[in-house]
Amino acid sequence: MTPGGDTRSDSNVVTTTVQAVCAVSVTPGGTVAAPGQSADLLPGERAVFRYTVVNAGNAQTTLPLAARREEGSAFAPAVALYADLNRNGALDSGEPLISSVDLAPDASADVLLVADAGPSDQGDAFVNLVASCGGSQSSANVSRVRVGAPPVLNVTKTFTPALVRPGTETTVNVTAGNAGQGSSREVVLTDLLADQLAQGLSFVAGSASASRGTLEYTSDGVAWSAQETQPVRGVRVRASSLAPAETLNLSFRMLATPSAEGRVIPNTATVQSRALSASSTATADVRYLPGVAIGPLDQPLAPEGTAQDTQTRPFAVVGQQVCFDHTVQNTGDVSDNFRVVITYPQGAAQATLSGPGGAPLTQPLPLAPGQTSLVRVCYSPSQTGALDALITVQGERGTSNTTRDLVTAIENGLPELRKSVVATSADGAVLAADATVAVGDRLSYTLTVRNPFARPLTGVVVSDPLPAHVDGQGASDGGTLSGAAGAQVAEWRLGTLAPGESRTLKVEATVSARAVDGEALTNVFNLVTTELPTPLPSNAVATPVWSAQLLIDKTVSSQIVTYGDRLTYTLRVRNASATTAVVDAVITDTPARGLLYLPGTATLGGQPFADPAVTDGQLRWNVASIPAGGEVVITYAIRVTPEAATELDNVVQVVGTGAGGVARAIASNQAKATVRLDPLKFAPVSDLLGMVYVDRNRNGRYDAGVDTPIERARIVLAGGRLALTDAAGRYHFSNVAFGTQALRLDPSTVPYPALAVPADGGLSGTRTVQVRGLTSVDFPLAPLGGEVGALRRTSLQVGDLRLDKVVTAVSGGYVVELTLSTPRDLPEFRLEDPLPGGAVLKEGSNTLSTTLGAGETKLTYRFDWTGEARAATTDPAVSWRY
Repeated sequence: MTPGGDTRSDSNVVTTTVQAVCAVSVTPGGTVAAPGQSADLLPGERAVFRYTVVNAGNAQTTLPLAARREEGSAFAPAVALYADLNRNGALDSGEPLISSVDLAPDASADVLLVADAGPSDQGDAFVNLVASCGGSQSSANVSRVRVGAPPVLNVTKTFTPALVRPGTETTVNVTAGNAGQGSSREVVLTDLLADQLAQGLSFVAGSASASRGTLEYTSDGVAWSAQETQPVRGVRVRASSLAPAETLNLSFRMLATPSAEGRVIPNTATVQSRALSASSTATADVRYLPGVAIGPLDQPLAPEGTAQDTQTRPFAVVGQQVCFDHTVQNTGDVSDNFRVVITYPQGAAQATLSGPGGAPLTQPLPLAPGQTSLVRVCYSPSQTGALDALITVQGERGTSNTTRDLVTAIENGLPELRKSVVATSADGAVLAADATVAVGDRLSYTLTVRNPFARPLTGVVVSDPLPAHVDGQGASDGGTLSGAAGAQVAEWRLGTLAPGESRTLKVEATVSARAVDGEALTNVFNLVTTELPTPLPSNAVATPVWSAQLLIDKTVSSQIVTYGDRLTYTLRVRNASATTAVVDAVITDTPARGLLYLPGTATLGGQPFADPAVTDGQLRWNVASIPAGGEVVITYAIRVTPEAATELDNVVQVVGTGAGGVARAIASNQAKATVRLDPLKFAPVSDLLGMVYVDRNRNGRYDAGVDTPIERARIVLAGGRLALTDAAGRYHFSNVAFGTQALRLDPSTVPYPALAVPADGGLSGTRTVQVRGLTSVDFPLAPLGGEVGALRRTSLQVGDLRLDKVVTAVSGGYVVELTLSTPRDLPEFRLEDPLPGGAVLKEGSNTLSTTLGAGETKLTYRFDWTGEARAATTDPAVSWRY
C-alpha cells in the first residue's frame, strides 16, 4: 500500500464446477388415451409416423431409441425405426434402420417409426417411440394404428355375344366389385388385348366407356395415356376407391376379323388395389353356325323323315321322266356351297337335276344365309316296282339334310303315239309320200294315241304345235286351234283314257306363202297326263318344200376333135330359188369313153379348184353353197385319147340340199355337151423326153457321177403342156405330134443358168426340135463360178428334214451346194456347215438362221483351200424347235 494511493486486497479463491446435464425431448407426444398421431390402414398396409428427437442436455450425447407396442393393442404390428435423412416424413430408399441418434446439445433428428399391419390384423394398435438419456426416458410418444375392415375385390368378365361370327362385333363387359366391409384404396381395372389382337379380335375405336373414373389406353402394355392409342393393345379404368358393395364397370367392343374364324379366344381382366388383386377370364368363340334344309317345294323346313318331308307319285314308266320339285334353304349364318346327292333305298333310276328356269343345276350350289333355291329332280326309272329316292343336300361346312321322293309303281312301256300326213296339191291330186309340196297345197295330219297300261290315264291332253309355215284350217273331235299365224297349236283335252283305249284325231292345214324352198315342214304332237307330266312326243313327219330348179348350162371349147386334143368344158349352175341357198351341192360329170380328165385344170369362179373325185369314170365336185338367185361357174380340161368314139357326149347333173332343211333339190334338166371325133385329123404322134442337169465339166453331155440331175424342173411344151423332172432329172411328153416342137425350161424352177445352144439362136433355156418317133432333148445347166473337178456328195435325214450336200472342186478351191427339203415349216432353224481347217470363205455363206419354210431351199457358197480333196467335204449341223 502506498500512502495516499490505492490499496488492493485479494480474497480467497472460490471454484464452481459446471456438471453435464442429460435430457431428451421427443415430439409429438401422446398417450394411449390421447395418441399424438394416428393412421388408418387396411390389413397388410404400413403406417409411417414422424418424430423429432431433441438433445435437451448440455453435452454431446448418444441417445438410445426404441419402438414398442403398448398394452391395450388389438394386434401386434411389426415396428421399426428409421432415420429420416431428408426430413420429408416418408421412408425413402437408402434411409437406414436405427436404434440411437448422436446429437449435440440442442440438436434434433427426425426419426420415422414404421408399423406394418398383417394381412389379418384389424382394430387399434398403439406404438411408442421411447428415447433414453442417462436414467431418464421420454416414453409418452404414443401413436395409434387403426386397421379397418378389409375390402374384398372381385372381377367378372363377359363377351356378349360369346359366339361371334367373323365380321361382326362383340361387347366386352368387365365389372370389378368390393365384397368386403371396408373401402379400398385406388382401384385399377385392366384388360390387356395383345393376345386377342394376334388371334384376330381387334379393338373397335371409340367404343370404350367406364361407369366412373379415368379411362386409359396403351399400345405396348407399359405406357398408358388418356388419349386412345393406335393400335389399342390394352384399356383400363382408374378409380380412387371402391366402397363396400360398390362396383366399377369397363365396357368396349371388339371386331372378329376373318382370321379369327374357328378360334376360341380367351381374355383375362385384372383388378388391383395396392396389394389386393383379382382376375377373371372369358372366351369368345369365333365361328359361323352353318345350316341347310331341303324339303318339298316351298317347305324346306319340313321335319326330316316325316310325312311332311316326303313327296309321292302313284305311277311312272320305265325310261320316262317323273319329276319332283324341292326347295333348298341355307339356314345358317354364313354363305356356303351345297351339293345334292341322290341315293336309292329301293329301286333304281337315272336322275337329272335342274335349277331355276330349268337350267342344269350348277354344283356346288352357292347360297347366302337365308337364301333359297329350287331344285328339280327328274328320275328316269330303270326297273319296275317301287322307287324310293333319298335326296341329301350337303354343305362344304359339314351340314346336311334329307328329303324323300316316292313313286308307288313303275311300269314298262309308253303310251302309243303315231302321226302321219297326206299331202294334196292345190288341184286336189294326192301327192306321193316323198314328194315336195308348194304354197297352197293341203296337208292332212292324223294323230293316234293309245293307253297300253292296265290302269287308266287321267287328265289326258294332246297338243300339236303346227309348223310355222303352214296355216291350220280345223281340228276334229272337238279340238281347238289357237295362236297367231305361224304359231298355231291344235289341242284336245281328252280326259281319261281307259286301259287299252285308242283315240284318232285329225288336223287340216295348208302350206303358207311364208314357206321357202329347201325347208322341211316338220310336225310332232305331244301327250301329257296326270301320271306322265313330261310331254311325250310322237314320231315326226316332215314334208319338204321346193318349187324352184337348179338350171345347168354346159359348153365345150371345140365341136370337132381328134386324138390327143385338149378340150375345155364350162359348166354354169344357177339356183332359180329366190329365197333359199343350195348347200352341199354335188356336181356329177360323166365323160364319154376316151375322154381323160387333166389333173390341175379345174377352176371355180376363175380360181383354181380342187380336182374332182373320180369313181367309175364319173367326176364329182362338191360346192359348199349356191346362193339364192346366184350361180357357180366351173371349168376343167380333158384329153381325147385313142379310145374315143365318134360321138363324145359329156353329161352333167347337180344335186343339192335346200339350206336349213332336208329337201333334196334335183335339177330338172341334165346338161350334155357333144363333140365329134374326126379321124381324118389323126396325125402320127411321138414321145419327147430328156434330162435337166448341171453340166459341171461343160462337155454338153450328161456324165454320171460328175454332172448333177435337177429334180422338179418345169418344162413347157408349145401348146401349154407341162412336165416336171423326176429325181433323176428326167421329163417326158407322150402323144406329141410329129413335126417342129418348141420347149422351154422354166428358169424359176432351177438355181443354175441354162447353157445356150447355138442351133436355137443362142436363147438360153429354149429348144426347137423336129419330133419323129422317140425324140430326146436335154437341158444342160451352167455350173456356178466355172466349177470343174471331182464331185462329192453328203446326205442327212433328220426327222422331217432332208439335207443334200454336193461339193465340187473348182480352180483354187471348191463350190458347195446345200439342198434343204422339209414338208412343213421349221421354226428357229439353224444350219452350220463347217469349212475344212485352214479354208477361206470366198463367196456366199456357210450358215443359215431363219424359219425354214416348207418345200425346198438351196444354199451355195465357195471356199479356197489347198488341202486333200477327200477332206474337202465336212458334215453340216442343223437344229430347230418343234
